[in-house]
Amino acid sequence: MSGKRLTRGQRIAGKVGAAAVIAAMTSLPSELGHLLTGGQDTTQMAWAGKPPPSPPPPAAAPAAEPLNVAPSVHWFAAWDEANAPGSSDFFPTPSTYTGIANTQTQLNGSAVAGKPLGIKVEVPLSSADATNLFNTHYTGGKAISYVFGDFEGGTQATALTNITTLVNQVRGSTWSKNAYVGHYDLTPLNDADDPSYHAGGIGPNASAHRHWGKPEYDSSHVNMANTQLYPGAADFRNKSTFDWPNANIRTGLFIAPLERMTATQNVLNASYSGHKQIPWVARFNNAGNTSLDSDQNSSNGYQFVPGAALPQAGLNSTQTANQMLSRGDFSAQILHYRMRGAYSVNLFKEGDVGSVIAAAGNPDCAYTSAQAKQDVRDGWYNHSWNGRTNQIFAQSDAKPATMTLNPIVDSGTGMSRAESSGSLWSGTYSLNMANPASTNTVKGQNGKGALDILVSNLDTADHLVKFGTVDVYDVFTDHNANGYTYSEASNDLTMGRNALVQQGMHKLLQFDLVTTRVYNNASYTGGFKTQTVWLLNQNYNVFNNNNGRNDIGIPEPTTFGMLAAGGTMAVVCRRQRRKPAKA
Repeated sequence: MSGKRLTRGQRIAGKVGAAAVIAAMTSLPSELGHLLTGGQDTTQMAWAGKPPPSPPPPAAAPAAEPLNVAPSVHWFAAWDEANAPGSSDFFPTPSTYTGIANTQTQLNGSAVAGKPLGIKVEVPLSSADATNLFNTHYTGGKAISYVFGDFEGGTQATALTNITTLVNQVRGSTWSKNAYVGHYDLTPLNDADDPSYHAGGIGPNASAHRHWGKPEYDSSHVNMANTQLYPGAADFRNKSTFDWPNANIRTGLFIAPLERMTATQNVLNASYSGHKQIPWVARFNNAGNTSLDSDQNSSNGYQFVPGAALPQAGLNSTQTANQMLSRGDFSAQILHYRMRGAYSVNLFKEGDVGSVIAAAGNPDCAYTSAQAKQDVRDGWYNHSWNGRTNQIFAQSDAKPATMTLNPIVDSGTGMSRAESSGSLWSGTYSLNMANPASTNTVKGQNGKGALDILVSNLDTADHLVKFGTVDVYDVFTDHNANGYTYSEASNDLTMGRNALVQQGMHKLLQFDLVTTRVYNNASYTGGFKTQTVWLLNQNYNVFNNNNGRNDIGIPEPTTFGMLAAGGTMAVVCRRQRRKPAKA
């Protein structure tokens, strides 16, 4: 190489000439070409000058991993499940507030444990952090499947902007774009359509109850309704707010969340195909609710003490006794949610209820996080009698047996609504499920059909509940040794069409689809007609861990943390639910 510098034109001309020579050689006879090129293969030389083949297209973003596939797939979230691998049946949802690096460490740990991936987002994500978080292929090629937003700072408009931005960040990603994204208490249910809504004030240090509705749900483009279902919350009607028709506080604690959940699911079913409802649930949380503050002293928090007078509600100590939801009541609530269409649940926090305040400033946190999680498991799937219920859920034609909030209770007594009687039933059924006890002639499907019903009575009086018709088949609750049943007047209080549910009890009733005689009276004499009906086979008392109905209800820990900091109360069994927004 001489020291002379070539111009840019000379370099280009040289490259063009070389290319022409190679092109000419490729057209020569193979022997001559082989000779002129010193024995090299001119075909290989020609390919060497071309670009390599295009890489394969990138892998398609995976679908969100399922949380609920009966009979054996059941994953739940919980506020305190932040670190992998997490508790049995619970998938961790680390908060991005702890940093993207830590969040991704936990996500990889969850992936290794074979669990779905989810996160909580409490403060807005930068574009760089969102790209890093949602484009990463986690261990095994997993993507983030569930994004639970929880923006509490700022105005409602600011929070809505943050939610919308978060949705856009997820949808614009290359790997987690199919995740379900929602936000605390954001649903397509407007306040005017919420049968349990109470428009009372929210006290200081309580969770933000913004009460968005359909316009905000639609504009943000979320696809997951994270309904707030906290018994005791200030935005639920109750006896203590003077707009609940039953005299007992616990009927409101039990029925009102079920009303909101059902109304939300009805809207989703009607207008939002593919959207999921994963509500925030708890056994009790009365943060900021002065109507359930027994001593009306905000300096020591909002404590509901069963057996203590509640003067602001006009209730004496006898009337408040046994008015807390027990662990069994909470489990029953969970199964009602599932039977009415909830996809999973997100458990708010442990220690909702302390059984005793053992000494001033030291609550006895008898109800632990582990117990709360077990109550969720027990309600959703984990009972010996629940095996058939899980099998029904697993059928391709499984459907809710009812979405009614107006059950037939005590027939003609005038106590018709769930909130008046404290009684409600839910169920699931399949016409195609194999069931040897179902002896019917429906479309030649003898040996198929199963219906399971959960009925609850949170009142302080016994009630008769009539289930009417499920699908197109009447429901009967009594039969004789021959398998015959009876139906008297439509408003009768006999046991042919009614189930007796004692006060404070929950029952699981299992029905078979049979073709049998239906007599006109309970003596099984005289006229009858042959009819295909749902006929009661088994009747179980369930969720009977009801000793906790005198536990003291206490709110979320943000309130108590403030009091402890001021020296009013040393709370040792709490942890912060939400951290303040970063400056």
